[in-house]
Amino acid sequence: MLPPASLVVSLAIAPLTLGLLSQDGAGRLHELLTLCLAGMLILAQLLMLWGARALAKGLVSIVLFTLVLVLGSYVLPEYWVPMAIWDALSHGLAAGLSLEAWRPALLATLSLILIAVLIVTRSQPARGGPLLSIMVLCLLAMQQLLNYTNLETSLIRASAGTWTTLTIAVLLAGLGVSSVPSWHSRAVPLKRVLSPPLFLVVLTLLLWHHQKSITEQGLAHQTQAQAQQLGDRLTREIQDHLAAVERFASIWTLFDSPPTQEEWSRQAEPYHRDFRFLLNMAFVDPDSHITRVHPINEINRQALGARLFDAQPAGREAVSRALHEHRIGRTEVIMLLQGVPGIIHYLPITLEDERILGAVAMVISLPVLAERLFSEVDTQAIGLALSQGDRTLASQFPEISLGPWQHEILLDVAGTPLGLTVQPSHAQLIARLPRHPVVSLVTGLTLAYLLYLVLLGYTRLERRHRQVHAANTGLRREIRTRNQLQKEIEWLARHDELTKLPNRRLFMETLEANAEARPLSVMICDVDHFKRINDHQGHLIGDRYLKRLGNIGREVVEMHGGLFARYGGEEFVACLPRVDTAQAESIAETLRHRLQESGLSHHDGQRLTASFGVVTLQDGPLEIATVMQAADEALYRAKAAGRNQVRTAPTLSVIESP
Repeated sequence: MLPPASLVVSLAIAPLTLGLLSQDGAGRLHELLTLCLAGMLILAQLLMLWGARALAKGLVSIVLFTLVLVLGSYVLPEYWVPMAIWDALSHGLAAGLSLEAWRPALLATLSLILIAVLIVTRSQPARGGPLLSIMVLCLLAMQQLLNYTNLETSLIRASAGTWTTLTIAVLLAGLGVSSVPSWHSRAVPLKRVLSPPLFLVVLTLLLWHHQKSITEQGLAHQTQAQAQQLGDRLTREIQDHLAAVERFASIWTLFDSPPTQEEWSRQAEPYHRDFRFLLNMAFVDPDSHITRVHPINEINRQALGARLFDAQPAGREAVSRALHEHRIGRTEVIMLLQGVPGIIHYLPITLEDERILGAVAMVISLPVLAERLFSEVDTQAIGLALSQGDRTLASQFPEISLGPWQHEILLDVAGTPLGLTVQPSHAQLIARLPRHPVVSLVTGLTLAYLLYLVLLGYTRLERRHRQVHAANTGLRREIRTRNQLQKEIEWLARHDELTKLPNRRLFMETLEANAEARPLSVMICDVDHFKRINDHQGHLIGDRYLKRLGNIGREVVEMHGGLFARYGGEEFVACLPRVDTAQAESIAETLRHRLQESGLSHHDGQRLTASFGVVTLQDGPLEIATVMQAADEALYRAKAAGRNQVRTAPTLSVIESP
C-alpha cells in the first residue's frame, strides 16, 4: 500500500491526463508544455519519495532549465534580447513556431519553479519550505482570480488552464502531506517567521497586477494615438490635395477653350506626382464626356471618351452638381470605370460669363489609397483594414498572430467618411511592453524568500542565545552554590558546629600566625563537672551551656584582640597575642566570674564553674606542644586545687621541644 504522500502525489496524474486529453493540438502548445513539465515534477517527487534522489534531481534540473529559460523571456528587456531572437530560437524548434505559441503562462512558470525547488530541498523549513508552499498557493489563487476576470485584452498570458492549475495544486498537496509533519517537529515559530514574508508576497502580487494593468493600458493608449496620427496625417494629405486641385481647376477659368491633352498633362503631372493615391485627374466636358486624362496609361485610356451620365450612373448626381449647379460634387464609394472602387470629386470650371467650361475629376482609387496607407506602417507587424460601414474596401493582415486591440479611426476622405482599423501584432506589442511589472514580481518573491531566511536565522540565533544565556545563568548559579558550599566547608573545617567558635585547627593556625608576637599568652578553660550536666540534665542542656560559655568567652577574649576556640568536649582555649601574664590572668578571672554569674547551674542548684590554666611565652621561638603542655599543667593544678580558679604556669623564655 502506498504511503499517504505518494498516494496524494499520484492523484495529480488524473488532472494531468485529463488536461493532456483536452488539448486540441498546436493551438494549445503552451498548455501541453506546461502539463508535460508538471508531469516531470510529479515523477521527480515520486522518485524522491521512493529513494531515487539522484534521478529525481536530474529530472528537476531539466525542468528548472526550461522554466528559467521561459522566465528569462518574460524578464529580459527588449534591448537585451529582442523578441525576434526568441522567435528565431522558437523557429529552431519547429518551422513557423513563435515564442507565444509554446511559452507557458507567467504565474504557472513561477509556480512550477517553486515546486521544483520544494522537491529538491524536500520542503525543509531551513530552506524556506513553508514559505515556498504558501507562495505557490498565492500564485494559484491569483491565477484563479485572473481566470474569472477579462483576460482577452491581456497581452501577457499570466494564468494557465484549469487542468494545469489543478495538477499543480494536487502536486503541492502531496508535497505538503510529506512535509507539514516535520515543520511542527522543528520547534520553529513559523507564524512569527512567515507573517512578514507572506505580507510581502501578497503585496508583490497586487503590485504586479496593478503595474501590469497600468503598463498595458499605457501601451494601448500609445498604439491608439499612433493609429490616430496615421489617420490624421492621411486626412490632412487628402484635404491638402483637394485644396490643390481646387487651385488647379481655377487655372482653367483663364482659358476660353478646353485644354489640349498636352496642356492637361503638363499641369496635372505635379499634382499626380505629389499625391500618389490619385488614380487620375480627368477633364469632363459639359456633356459629361471624359476628354482629357492624366496619366495616360492602359487603365486610364479605357475611360477616355466615356459619357459619365451613361457609363457611371452611381456618380451621376455628383457630375450633375458640378456641370449644372456649378458646385463641387463628390460621389460615395463607387466602382470606377477602371474596375476598382474609389471616390470621385468633380470641381466645376466656371468662366467669367458664368458659362461652364467643364469639370475637373479627381479620382481617388481606394486600393491605391490603401496601398499608400499601408506603406506608412510595417504591414508585417500591423494589420490594417479600410472600410465603409460594414463593407471592407481594402485590408492587409500579417500571417503572424495579432494582438487583442483593434483601434478604429475615422478618416475624412475629401468629405467621405471611411473607417480605418489598426491592429498591431501580438509580437510587436510584447516587444514594446515594459518588463518592470514582471521584474517587480520576481524581485518581490525573491525578497520575500530572503526575508524568510533572515528571520528564520535570526529566530534560531535568538533561541540559541536564550539557551546559552540560560546555560550561563545556570552555570553562574552553580558556581555561586559551589563557592558557597566551599566557603561553608572551609568554615566548618575551622569552626565548631555547635558553638560556632573556631575549632582546634583554626586555633593552631592562629598560634602559628602569631608565632613572632611577644608576649604570647595561651589560656585553657575546662568546665567543672560537665559530665554531671549530661548525665542528670541531658545533652541538650549540656549543649546549651557550652554555647553560653562560648559566647561569654568570645566577648571577653575578642575584646583584647584574642581568639577564643573550642578545643574539644568541654575544653576551650584562647590565643592572646601581645598579652602578658598579668593581663592573661585578668582575662581568665573575668571569664570565670562572668560564667559564674551567668545563671547556669547543675541539677542540684550549684552554679556552673570552670577552671583555667594560663601560660605566657615571653621570649624565644614558639613550640606549640610545649606551650600547650604548660597551659594544660596549669589547668591541672587549678583542678587539683579545688576547681573554679585560675592557675598560671611559669613565664616561658626559651622552650625546648620535649
